Formats: sequence, C-alpha cells, structure tokens
Amino acid sequence: MIKRLLPVTFLFALQTLQAQTPDSLIGELRAVNAAVTGPNPAPGKHLLLSNRALNLFLSEGAGYYLSSPDDLTLYKNSVIANAAGGSLAIYHNLRQPPASDESIRSFFSFGVKADVADAYNASSTGKPYTNRLGFMFKQTWIGRPRVSATAANVRTMDALRAGILHSLEHSIRKKAAEEIAALDAIDTTPDTPGQDKNTARNIAWQKFCTDLQQEIELAFAHAQAEALAQTVGYRVVAFNWTSISAYIPVITENFQTAATAGADPVNRHAWPLHLNLTHTRLWEGSSFGRLFLTLAGDLTLNNSRDAEALMKTGNLYTGDYHTFLTPAVKGQIIYLPTGSHFGISFLLQQSIGDYHALDGILGLPLVLIDKKGEPAVNFEFQVRFYDMGHTIVAGTGGSGHTAVGLTVGIPFSKIAY
Repeated sequence: MIKRLLPVTFLFALQTLQAQTPDSLIGELRAVNAAVTGPNPAPGKHLLLSNRALNLFLSEGAGYYLSSPDDLTLYKNSVIANAAGGSLAIYHNLRQPPASDESIRSFFSFGVKADVADAYNASSTGKPYTNRLGFMFKQTWIGRPRVSATAANVRTMDALRAGILHSLEHSIRKKAAEEIAALDAIDTTPDTPGQDKNTARNIAWQKFCTDLQQEIELAFAHAQAEALAQTVGYRVVAFNWTSISAYIPVITENFQTAATAGADPVNRHAWPLHLNLTHTRLWEGSSFGRLFLTLAGDLTLNNSRDAEALMKTGNLYTGDYHTFLTPAVKGQIIYLPTGSHFGISFLLQQSIGDYHALDGILGLPLVLIDKKGEPAVNFEFQVRFYDMGHTIVAGTGGSGHTAVGLTVGIPFSKIAY
C-alpha cells in the first residue's frame, strides 16, 4: 500500500487530513466500475458507462450541432456567430462538476448577444451606430439517458473498462510514490523556514491528492467515453433535454417612422425581448448515426418595422407603426450518418398573429474535430427561405425571398461534466 512507504511521523500527520488519498481514490474508482459492470447496473447507473462517462458521451454527441444559442453544449463557454443575422453570442455555463459520479440533470447559463455586423456597416459608411446588445439567460434540464446494447457489447465494454481501471490504479500508485519521495526530501531550514517539516509536507500532500483526484476522475470518464465511441459498442444511446431561455435587450436600435409620406417623422426604439422554450431528442445509433429532433416555441416583442409591414424610403419607414407580441412554433430535424462529420438539417418556423410568415432553413452542418477526436468548431452553411407563404406586404423587401447564411459555433474551455 502507498502508506507503507511513508515515514512514521509523516504518516501520522497525513491521517489527520480530510483530502482524498490515493488508496481511497482507487477504492472510489473500483466502486464506480462495479456499479456499471454486467447487464444489470446498480440503481441510478447505466449500461456500459459510468454517469460521468455518459455525460462526456452526451457532450460529444450533442457537440456535433451548435448553430444557435438555444442548442446544447456542456462546455463552460461557447461562442456562436450568425452571418445572416449579423449577431455574435457568448454563453457561460455556471455548472460545477460534482464530487461524485453523477449524471448531469440541470444547469444555468448566461451570456451576451450583439448585432456586430450592423456596427461594422455603420462604422464603414460613417453612419450612426444602430446595433443591438442584450443579455441572455438559459436554464437547461437533461432527461435520464437510455442505453441499449447487446450482451456482447456489455462484455466488451466491461473488459475495456477493467483495463482502463487497472491502468489508472498503476498510474495513481506511481505518482503517489514519486510525490512521497519528493516530499520526504523537504528540508525545513532552506525550503520552508519557520514551519514544522510535517506541516509543510501535509500542505503539499493535500494539494497533490486534490489535483490527482480531479485528474484521475476525468481520465477514467474520458477513457470510457472514448472507448465506447471508437468501438461503437452499443445499439442506441438516447438523450433528451429541455431549455427555457430569454434575451433581454439593454441597447436598442433607433429608427424613424412616419404615418404617411410627407408626415413628420417620429423617433422609435425597438425592444426585441425574446423568450424561448426548446425540447430536443437525440438518438445516437451504431447503425444509423445521429438524429436530432427539436420542437420549440418562441415569444417575441415585435413591431411593424421588424415585421416588414412598413415601406422604406432611405432611412425612413412609412406606414402604421405599432408593437405587438409574436408567438412562433418551430420544428427541426438534423441528421449525421455514422462516422460522418457532415450532415443535413431542415427547420420550419410558423409565426402567429399580426406577423404570420412561414420561414425555413435548409442547412449543411460540418464539424471540425480536434486532435483528441472531439468536436471543436461547428459550421452550418444555410439557405434561408423567408415568408414562404407570401403573407408580407409586397414592396417591403421581406416577402418570398431567399438568402445564404452561415453560422459558426465554437465550444471552449473545460466540459462541466
């Protein structure tokens, strides 16, 4: 055992500490492994993977599509740029990893969104800035994952997980022995003047054990998820999540309207408050690839100008200006074949009320993979169809046209697994 290598006085001092020790860390890993071994995992556990490993597997699966702030990412930070809308959004995930093997159930995110394209256009043309800036808030709940696998899949993953476990046990013992040798060489006089030698060693040992625990727990979860992804040793892994988000504008766009041509213009301020409810289901199958299905509802504080209901002459909008709420429902399907970094997506959105256009987006998502084999940058090349039913007044510029768009999603920092 690790403790047998320690001097007696050092061992006595270490026994007073509450930090995870190498021996207890090994015991923890063995307990996590035993809970998921075989065809009947313990209550609260799943087939094939520990809870933390399944969190990482979900992060990679969901990471193959990141095109809007309403999409899921388990990374601590993400940046999403939308060329068609001219917007840039930055999100930060507040979730902290738990101290035990738990599934992710919920987390809260906040961020900021700005219409940066308008700022660039205004600067390059010498016009006043009219861009928008606002804060975003999102609460996400993740449902219980479902894992199906054959008996052969279970036996294979049990063997791979056992190999991972014993490799990490060897690494823990080796690192602990090296740290003990280093701490035993501490000399009170030149190294830690004014401190008791055992007290100094205990401080360093506690820091080592805390760092080792975080390193090994992540390594155990990551190695499991990677092994399952590489061997495709499952039938279907299914996830689902629901989120509620809000965009609250703090800097708004200013513009002028007139009731009729020749009437005195009136200064207006758009406050595009936006609420969203999204539910997504993801099926990842060894035989068919990744399939996302999303159903969402929006509620936006809209106005006649943004709803393309006014005629524009220069910088002046003419017509009956008023504000109103616009509910909308939308559905989206995304498909990526097995082993592919390319896919296809299609979205339909039906607005309801004063503004009731039907819009659509045909997308080609592309994922760039980093050296670890994980999604690093998400592109989606889009063809956007506006007002497919031609409900917007002719001449306002918003009816029945198409546009090419591009979104870029970049998750970064660590995963809140």
